[in-house]
Amino acid sequence: MVELQSVLVIIGVIIAAPLLVGLLMGVDRKITARMQARRGPPIWQPYYDIIKLLGKDRKLINSSQALFAYAALLLQAFSLALLAAGGDLVVVFFMSAAGCFCFVLGAFSARSPFSHLGAQRELLQILAYEPVLFMFIFLIGLWQGGFMAQDVRGQMLTVLPFMVLALIPVLLIKAHKSPFDIAVAKTEIASGPYVEYSGSYLAVTEYAHWIELAIVFGFISLLYADPDPYLNVIGKLLLIFVLYFVVIVIDNVTTRLTRRSMVTFTLAFGILMGVLNLIWMYLIDKGVLPWA
Repeated sequence: MVELQSVLVIIGVIIAAPLLVGLLMGVDRKITARMQARRGPPIWQPYYDIIKLLGKDRKLINSSQALFAYAALLLQAFSLALLAAGGDLVVVFFMSAAGCFCFVLGAFSARSPFSHLGAQRELLQILAYEPVLFMFIFLIGLWQGGFMAQDVRGQMLTVLPFMVLALIPVLLIKAHKSPFDIAVAKTEIASGPYVEYSGSYLAVTEYAHWIELAIVFGFISLLYADPDPYLNVIGKLLLIFVLYFVVIVIDNVTTRLTRRSMVTFTLAFGILMGVLNLIWMYLIDKGVLPWA
């Protein structure tokens, strides 16, 4: 009975988490519109877009595009399922990274200069944010003594305050937000790695991206813990929304940086925050910061 309940919970997370990300994308568009003195689309617009894409004709340059799109979706879904099951965070990280790499392979499989340029930029983005995200996971494992998500206990916000800051550039890249919307760059290279996808295949890539963001938000949710189950869920959702609201604000007050600036800033800032957090953790461990 307990195993059945666990399976149902995992299935519920796989279904609900991407849908909540889609809702967050709709809220994002509404907030952005208000910041720009526009009315904006309804918050349900991302769902309408997915449904509309599913009803359109499917066009492909070659069959490899569809293969890589579905591979990305499956890898991201398995990663989210493993995270929901309380599995190994390192395995979740690498499986999700493999899903992101499938996007790159799909873009390279098309004979399009925009697609190839977007794929190259996507690789640069992976180079920029993956080390920072892995450092975040490594510090969690270092403090907890293991990398199993189900074993993460305690209020990690006070333990990893600097890594919270380091995750902001990661979220900017993952959410395709300025100043780090390098790969999609809609006003420059027409959606980059996604440019040669259409119809239901484009819907698959978009939904896989929602799952990818859900995994990152899942990592962030490990930072907050409360004994009360309801307050625990509310606290996690509030933390995610606050961080994403910061991302929305940054997106609306900045312009796109160059590829070199993105990689340099994200890596340098992330490594600096990681070193500071290591020092912070050492001070907590030695009792210098007993309140943390």
